[in-house]
Amino acid sequence: MTLGGLLKSNYNVTCLDYDSVINGRTYRVFNDEKQGLQFIRQEGNQYFSVITAAANKTELMIIDASKAVGESWVGGVNGNDTYTYTMSAKYPTYELDGFTFKNVLKIYQERKNGNNITLSGDTYYAEGVGNILIDGKVSGISTYVKLTSVDLK
Repeated sequence: MTLGGLLKSNYNVTCLDYDSVINGRTYRVFNDEKQGLQFIRQEGNQYFSVITAAANKTELMIIDASKAVGESWVGGVNGNDTYTYTMSAKYPTYELDGFTFKNVLKIYQERKNGNNITLSGDTYYAEGVGNILIDGKVSGISTYVKLTSVDLK
């Protein structure tokens, strides 16, 4: 991860061996060394995440693989923040640092609070792997997160 082009760090995300029920829905639990526990669930071609910092544990639809390139959807609303996603591209193969991933979705995300954009950028998701690359801004600070290794079991 690189923040503002200066602060660089490595961290691990691990899929834990249990699920958790939040707001009546079952999520796979991941431990992210930077952000703590993360919760993901799949329903058909849609993937959902939970805003863990939200008091009501707001669910966001972060991926809708059935969308055509150029189509957008509102992933969720948390207080005054609206999360909007757009399917930017679908790649049958995508190369990152010499490794080829299959069936990669490039999704643009924007979080708005009124007219202020507080988060924006592209996230790349590879089938069978998950998030492999983020290139965006959080509160005006450039953020770049790249998968450097993966251990799928």
